[in-house]
Amino acid sequence: MEEAARTARLAGMMAGVYGVQGAWWPVLALHLNDLGVPGRARGAIFGTLAMASLVTPVIAGQIADRRLAAQRLLALIYALGTVVLVMLARGWIPAAPLPLFVTFLGYWLMTAPASGLASTIAFRNLMRPAAQFGRVRMWGTVGWMAAGWVVTAVMGLRSQTSAGVGAFEAFGVAAVVSAALSLYCLTLPDTPPWPISDPTRRKAWELPDASIGELLRRPGVGVLLAVALGVSLTTPFVYQVVPAYLPSLGLPRSWVALAMSLGQVLEIASLAVLPRLLGRLGFRRMLMAGMSAWVAYHGVMTLRPPLAVVLAALPIQGLAIALFHIAAAMYLDRQAPAERRATTQGLYLMTTTGLGNLLGSLLGGEMVERVGGAAAPVFGVPLAIDAVMLAVFVAGFPREGDSQAASGGGESIRGRAR
Repeated sequence: MEEAARTARLAGMMAGVYGVQGAWWPVLALHLNDLGVPGRARGAIFGTLAMASLVTPVIAGQIADRRLAAQRLLALIYALGTVVLVMLARGWIPAAPLPLFVTFLGYWLMTAPASGLASTIAFRNLMRPAAQFGRVRMWGTVGWMAAGWVVTAVMGLRSQTSAGVGAFEAFGVAAVVSAALSLYCLTLPDTPPWPISDPTRRKAWELPDASIGELLRRPGVGVLLAVALGVSLTTPFVYQVVPAYLPSLGLPRSWVALAMSLGQVLEIASLAVLPRLLGRLGFRRMLMAGMSAWVAYHGVMTLRPPLAVVLAALPIQGLAIALFHIAAAMYLDRQAPAERRATTQGLYLMTTTGLGNLLGSLLGGEMVERVGGAAAPVFGVPLAIDAVMLAVFVAGFPREGDSQAASGGGESIRGRAR
């Protein structure tokens, strides 16, 4: 397969992976509110992604590293996920907290490893990962935005503009994208497990071995994972609180999905120039800039400015995601042993999307219950946490680790199991 064609297929994979979630995640808070789900229960439902991410990404990563080609595993994941999305779209799940909680938990237990596996497939099949990954990942953001626009159009055509009717159309769009993606994954470049000299030495479901422990003992990695855990406490506020916050400022309800996609505008721009930024800033300053963007985002929300100002501030989220979350995944991939890349990405997901988002989702649900989903003071909590995490990172992340990661160590991710 020619390099250009391979890169295009990987970009299509990213667009599908993030398009599935982008179709329904930005309007989930509105959907649950329409169904009468109270604040704490909403927090628990949002936390199902995090609960699943505590378990399945590392297991799926080890399966991909040792037992099953990553693209086949990804196809299976989305085939199973499509079934659940169809059930949600058709309204077959009772509109009560417990059935919804169980349904979303089941969905995420199957699909939570998907983004980590997609990153692994991209890293393994790109000839120059440091230079190419940002632009490939950028298409995931494009897919997320496009899905949100489609949902806005569908809801508008069906006149689903008033409160209380749910957002079932969003799950229908997601189901279509998920089914198509499952088939598309079978066309991706083959990404087989890494060869193991002694197949009886370990099982696919065992915990990470000594090489992962060695990775965690590196100062830069330890500090980054600790800070990423803290920052992940604040990211659930974006989709758990902001969708209800915008209508309180005067935004029409059917435009919420489109407005939330503005958060990806700066993400696309940042990913397009990510290799250049990495060469100019290095990982340390890039990660600092990403965390500073989160501080600015929550700071604006806390002030409860006019709607136009809030809409102008929404793209800051994309800058934060590109410069912190995606750059962190790249840094960890460079630091990981070649045969443990999928496991390392799973560990990162378990720390951030898992433990961090679980605690953050419960925290967000508690704040909504106590203060209200449309109250600006809710954002004071993530603002304070992000500010503290930025200070911890500046004090603890080694400067020499940044320069080594930016210039050396890149060869560890260039080998491909072919």
